[in-house]
Amino acid sequence: MAFKLERPKTNNTPYVLIDEEKGYMRLEGESFLEDIVTFFKDINNWLTQYLPTPFKTFTFDCAMDYFNSSTTKQLHNILRHMNKNAQNKTITVNWVVLDDNNEMLIECGEDFKEDMENLHFNIIIGVF
Repeated sequence: MAFKLERPKTNNTPYVLIDEEKGYMRLEGESFLEDIVTFFKDINNWLTQYLPTPFKTFTFDCAMDYFNSSTTKQLHNILRHMNKNAQNKTITVNWVVLDDNNEMLIECGEDFKEDMENLHFNIIIGVF
């Protein structure tokens, strides 16, 4: 049975959707928890099991409005893990910045894109 996880957005956690059957993951909103490792535990555990499998395509939409430095580390680890497992697969990351004045998010996406040479990394500014 394919893994599926959906968590609603709260004041300090993002909306999470993972649909293994569709090869899709989405994070959306804000993330500034004290215990971010626990929040991302199920996501990281699933990715650790899923990414080495022989799937063909996977899409990760990341539409975060704000996140703290602990979340930045979690996102970087997720992207590095995807990048490492992108051999003979198409992994697409859509880094969505809804506010074109948010230079911090745009720069963060550009930095991640530079480090992830095996991913199809799109920076999308504006409406998604």
